[in-house]
Amino acid sequence: MQATDTESQEFEFVKQLALDLASDKVNLPSFPAVVIKIRDLLEDEECDIAQVSKIVSVDAVLVSKLFIFANSSYHNRSGEAVTSLEVAMSRLGLQLVRNTALSLAVKQLMLAEKHKSIVADVRVIWSTSMRLAALSFAIAEKSGHVDEETAFMCGLLHQIGKLYILTRAKDYPDFLGDKTSLQEVQDEWHPQIGRSIVEAWGFPENVSQSLDPKEFRDERTQLQPAPVDVVCAGVRLLSMEESDWPEQMQESVWKKLRLDEHDATAIATSYREKLATIQQSLA
Repeated sequence: MQATDTESQEFEFVKQLALDLASDKVNLPSFPAVVIKIRDLLEDEECDIAQVSKIVSVDAVLVSKLFIFANSSYHNRSGEAVTSLEVAMSRLGLQLVRNTALSLAVKQLMLAEKHKSIVADVRVIWSTSMRLAALSFAIAEKSGHVDEETAFMCGLLHQIGKLYILTRAKDYPDFLGDKTSLQEVQDEWHPQIGRSIVEAWGFPENVSQSLDPKEFRDERTQLQPAPVDVVCAGVRLLSMEESDWPEQMQESVWKKLRLDEHDATAIATSYREKLATIQQSLA
């Protein structure tokens, strides 16, 4: 039986993806300098608010987002307005400052003008990224065994391989138009593609490994939980209605996180609050 145009293009596209991975040609534009500088500076345990503030202050958009975050109901329970950048950063914490810069950069990367021909598909990826980041944060926060800001970062970057696949698929219009085939390729290839991109961007190993649970997740429940466990759990919850979360949380991944169905309500509440704050600050 002769292959259709879509099948032929899918074959050629997957072959090209494999070649990209094998030759280390998987790449997306790097992040703005301010994100890299903040990340690098925070690797120094002795860095302080004043040092990070000098870097942040040159990016007016980031500064405005930090003020929105710091004055949100989630981070400002007292309702006392914050008008100083250093006070805002002190209230948020340096890791959240980093993640706000990262969130803004990922949003700008995904919703760039050059992606306008695939904007509907990209917006789905961006929406899922925000939701998974917020849910990963909530799961890690409730678990207490994985840093919640690291979990947020892992959730935010988890879909980045799908963006690469979409941008490359623009050259294969018949394949791009077949949503079922495209989804299947994304599901199969985005973990490896995403891990390669995040490694090239210089993120820590525990972050890059979280993008590829099938390869790096250790199911032994007696081990210390890792970010990859949190993201894996978050992906599963996002695939179902909240009313089904307690039943799902009886599986082994939750035992490793020291969580069970009784924690579902608290996680759902924290997730909704965190997501609303992200959406407000990045709007």
